[in-house]
Amino acid sequence: MSKGLSLHIGVNIVDKKHYGDIVELKAAVNDAKFWEGFAKKMGYKTKSLHNGKATSTDVLKQLKEYSTVVKPGDILLLTYAGHGGSIKNDRPSSEDNEQYDQTWCLYDRQLLDDELYESFSAFPKGVRITVVSDSCHSGTVIKAAGVDLSELLSEGIADSAKMRGMRSRKLSKEEEALIAMNFKDTVYRPLQDKFKLSSKGKGVQASVKLLAACQDDEETLDGDKNGIFTEAFMDLFKDPDFKTANGERLIAGVRQRYYFPVPGFFEYGGVIPSYDYSSPFAIKIANADKVDGYRKPDLSFTKVRTMPPMLAETDLSIIETQEPAVLLIETTNDIGDDVFGGKDLVVISDKKSGGSRQITVSLPEISHQFAWSAAHALQTSLKKRGIEASVEPQLTINPAQKPRISREGDANNPDYMKEWPPSLQQGAIGIGWHLDEQHSQLAAAVKKVQTEKPDAHVTVVHVDTGYNPDHKSLPPKLRVDKARSFVDKDTNPNQALDLAGSGGQEGHGLGTLVLFAGGMATKEQTFNEFEGNIGGVPFADVVPVRVSESVVIFNDKNFAAAIDYAIEQGCEVLSMSMAGKPSRRMAKAVNRAYEAGLVLVTAASNCWYKGLGAALPKCVLFPAAYERVIAATGAMFDHRPYDVNFLQKSRFNIGTKYMQGSWGPPSRMNRALAGYTPNTPWASSHFAFLRSGGGTSSATPQVAAGAAIWIAYHRDELEAKGYYSPGNQWKKVEAVRNALYTSAAKDNVFGEWKKYYGNGILRALDALSVPVAEESQLKKAPDAEATWSGITELIGSFLVRGPFRSNAVKPEKEALATELIHLLQTDPQFYSLFSNLDLFDEKEMEKLLKSKKFRQQVMKSPYSSNYLKEAMIE
Repeated sequence: MSKGLSLHIGVNIVDKKHYGDIVELKAAVNDAKFWEGFAKKMGYKTKSLHNGKATSTDVLKQLKEYSTVVKPGDILLLTYAGHGGSIKNDRPSSEDNEQYDQTWCLYDRQLLDDELYESFSAFPKGVRITVVSDSCHSGTVIKAAGVDLSELLSEGIADSAKMRGMRSRKLSKEEEALIAMNFKDTVYRPLQDKFKLSSKGKGVQASVKLLAACQDDEETLDGDKNGIFTEAFMDLFKDPDFKTANGERLIAGVRQRYYFPVPGFFEYGGVIPSYDYSSPFAIKIANADKVDGYRKPDLSFTKVRTMPPMLAETDLSIIETQEPAVLLIETTNDIGDDVFGGKDLVVISDKKSGGSRQITVSLPEISHQFAWSAAHALQTSLKKRGIEASVEPQLTINPAQKPRISREGDANNPDYMKEWPPSLQQGAIGIGWHLDEQHSQLAAAVKKVQTEKPDAHVTVVHVDTGYNPDHKSLPPKLRVDKARSFVDKDTNPNQALDLAGSGGQEGHGLGTLVLFAGGMATKEQTFNEFEGNIGGVPFADVVPVRVSESVVIFNDKNFAAAIDYAIEQGCEVLSMSMAGKPSRRMAKAVNRAYEAGLVLVTAASNCWYKGLGAALPKCVLFPAAYERVIAATGAMFDHRPYDVNFLQKSRFNIGTKYMQGSWGPPSRMNRALAGYTPNTPWASSHFAFLRSGGGTSSATPQVAAGAAIWIAYHRDELEAKGYYSPGNQWKKVEAVRNALYTSAAKDNVFGEWKKYYGNGILRALDALSVPVAEESQLKKAPDAEATWSGITELIGSFLVRGPFRSNAVKPEKEALATELIHLLQTDPQFYSLFSNLDLFDEKEMEKLLKSKKFRQQVMKSPYSSNYLKEAMIE
């Protein structure tokens, strides 16, 4: 029968004669006591060594004793909590040899990892050894010259934790150097020489699994009661689902409880299949002594990607939502040419423009929901080195936006979504209904322009995921020569192709492009239901711009670049069926577009009433929420809101098609206008067209087309009034909006139009009858801002209290304010609040920030950075 033996080491206090004045820990002994108590409940025979009793002699002696009494099928549980360090060795470089020895800081000296390997080699084949190491390692602590962004990230996150009263369990470089100076030759070199010519782990026949708090170049943290790694296990063990979880799944569970540092899973020695699939702590498992092969030590830990708490237990695919954080570092300082990502970052691009440098980095082990913590960490670490920089997240991810859930077209099913209108009238209506005079009037408006002003012209820009060049109904005047891609990984920036798209979300750009300005569609292509120009403004010159690989991902840096390119190319209307979180880059880009006379029409956003997507705010998102942008909301075939609450009860049991449009609150509807959706035509690759286009993605290009048609028709009047002259171009934007809003369908089609549509539903033909407004009639819209109503200043006033009174480097108040706005759109507990909040009301925002309940919610949120948490403390 299998037996379990365990040894639990906890070291808060070390011998200062050897280590000098290193930081005394508080929680390491508590961690050891927890693990011993856990082991006893599991049936282990336990021993513990704390502080002065945890010497290298005593630890090695106890391991040797255990090696003589265990037999195949038995298990040893070894846990360590304390400082960790590294010592440079002289071992010859090879694939399986590290140039640093990782260490546990025992009371008298550091214990080398080679000494542990040697101890484990004395254990018989068929024995299991589970090691839990709640300490730091620093195997790559000495770097080449240059700026190692990974190291700055780790340092910055540790600094933010220390600000909250936590301590690092990592020996500093200075401490390691001092110990090496005093004891390298007398204590450590003789030990290292013993292992100089042997590979790490060679000769270990027992099956070893290490669950480690962090990677070699990271630092884990010590709290008042427990270390963060042990604390995560304490929480994890309360969940019955993890009682039988294997080692990799347990580490994945830990990752749900903290996002950085990155816990590691490391295994080597004899392969016991039942051990691989069982709890690494279980004493009695089937075939515990059955060894099947040998696992060579892999000196890199297995990493498990961050999984946000809100998605941890979902039964839906979360691949799309688990995008890594992407940050943009902008600085005017000279930081040298040798800037590299290091272990936990990937430098995606490094560009210089004028006197500014932009470095885009991806953080593969940190999910985008936790990006602000990483952004503050990098910004403050750079500032400590005298480098002033702004660092902000780039991505907004919209989860669950897949064809089987959202139905913005389904490449395998060309039919209408039967639950939404006009599916019951499909025999009489057919593809193209949204263009008729009972709906958008786009077809009639185009005919009027081409008849009365055959030379009318307009240049527009389509911003999306790109397009498929093989579709037969692309815009007749698609400016392929001006196409651009701002997706970093695209090898040709002079194309805007989405060749992977075949319909649904993967072909989002094609679908919206053809709705915007598509050309001739034949009856053969449309199931004998339509013939004619399928796009809203088919005579426009269309500049195609690709800003993302998927509509699920919104990249605000790429959006800003697209705006600048559109202005450069003389575009007058922009259509973008995407939405995300606000940023300073986004706000500045919107302001540049407005002042340049570029009419921005962007999707209000979508939400889901069921499934994973239900964990999203139901409101107008950005940039549509800015008052300088037209927010495109959705109206159905029957002119009622594109909202599940307006479906007939007989249609309400919607199967997998959970998407609906977003609208509100009133403060974000001032400049909104509705287009028609769902069940609009959707260009595809498998079928030429589908009947099931949906989302505000379908509404947006209709509204944008209406704006473009009006500009083309009224160009002479706009020029005569001087609305194209520098400094007056914003008046063109307001003149366009005045015409569209004045002519929009209102009470005559739906009584609550203001609540759901803002200014009504598009009527493109009627809009042509509205003349260009006089200058006295036009009012300039408020500037777009990343943060509103004094939030920045109020946050700034918080930075003089509590831990912020110290001389420690603080994050920018603008960055903290932006993080707060992002948090409201990230943490599900705030979705309802965000969907009803007037971000432009200074008194309402001040009241919110002064609310004790709200501040406590922010402090408890798993998505808040430590800096934002501290800012919320009175």
